Amino acid sequence: MATEEEMMMEEAMMGERPPIPMGMQAPARQDPLESMPAEARNMLMEPDEEIEIVLMARLANIPQEDLNVLDAAITPEVSMILMKILPELGDILDKVADATPAPPMPEPSAGALGAL
Repeated sequence: MATEEEMMMEEAMMGERPPIPMGMQAPARQDPLESMPAEARNMLMEPDEEIEIVLMARLANIPQEDLNVLDAAITPEVSMILMKILPELGDILDKVADATPAPPMPEPSAGALGAL
């Protein structure tokens, strides 16, 4: 009969990563941008036209129902974080806002004397 530790090791072996031996810590993740010059890091965070084109194509292929779910789920706070990760989203949102027709303005009511 397998011990609990052996069972845990066996379960972990079924996953994608090898198990971390008992008593050892996982290696600290190193920031891949740490060794990059500041200018290169800044350029990395600038919008990329090719990525924007790919995102637009993907959005065009998403059913309207899914877009409605996204629209309802993404709060302003979440959208600000998403735009930090994907700065192309800002340009896409601007284009969508420009393409969306404004609702018609209601005619001003003249009140009870308006019909005179």
